Amino acid sequence: MGAFVSTTAFRTDDAAAVSAAIARHVQAKGVACESVDVSDEFASNTLIFQPQNGWVVVFWPEQFVGLDVAAVEAVTQDLRLVASVVFVEDGRYWAHVLVENGAVVDQFSSRPARMTATVADAVGLSEAWRGDAAVLARKFAVSEAAIAPYLRNLDAEEAAAKPAKPSFFARFFAPEPAPFAAGPAFADDEYDLDDYDVFVDFWRHAGIHWPADMELAAPAFSWRFGEDYPEKLRR
Repeated sequence: MGAFVSTTAFRTDDAAAVSAAIARHVQAKGVACESVDVSDEFASNTLIFQPQNGWVVVFWPEQFVGLDVAAVEAVTQDLRLVASVVFVEDGRYWAHVLVENGAVVDQFSSRPARMTATVADAVGLSEAWRGDAAVLARKFAVSEAAIAPYLRNLDAEEAAAKPAKPSFFARFFAPEPAPFAAGPAFADDEYDLDDYDVFVDFWRHAGIHWPADMELAAPAFSWRFGEDYPEKLRR
C-alpha cells in the first residue's frame, strides 16, 4: 500500500483559533476530540504547528484523505481564512485544493486519471483538476512563474512521451524506451515532479514552511479524534 498524506496550511498567525475551530467542526459531527501529547501513534493525531511566515500548518490523521477538504471548508468559513490543502492518495498522485471562506477556489492533481477507475471520467477530471497558476499566485501573493511549473498533468505528459508502436519486426530490434521522468520544477528543488513529496517544494515557493524534524516533536496543539470519525465526518 502506498502513502496517504493529508495536510493543510491556513493563512493566519493564530494557531489557537485554528485548533479550536477544528475541534468545533468534529464535535459538531458527534466526534470525540481529545487533547493529547505527541506519541508513537503520530499518524493517528491531528497536529497544529506554530505559525511560520503567516501560515499555520496542520497534519491530519492518515485516514483523513477524502475528509480533509470538507473539514477545511468548515474551518475557513468559521474563521474567514484562505487555506491550502494537500493530499496524497495511496502514493499514486498528489493534489492541491485552495479553499477560501468555505468555498473551493482552485484544484489541481498531478495525475488526474488516477483519481478514477473509468476512462470516461478521466477526461473530465483532467480539466476539473488542471489548476490555475494565475489564481494561486494571486492568492499566495507570489509570482505566477513560481507556481506554474508544478501544475503539470503527468498522465498526459507520460502518454505523449510514449514512442509510436513499432512494426511487428521492428519490435525485435527497437531499444527499450527510457522510463518517463518528469524531473524537478526548479533546479534547487528537493523532489522531482513525479515524486508526491514535491508538494513540499510547491509549498516553499508559495511561501509555506514545511515543519522541520524538531517542530514535528513539539506542535502547538495535538488532537486525537474518536475512532468513529471516518464514518461520522462523511455524513
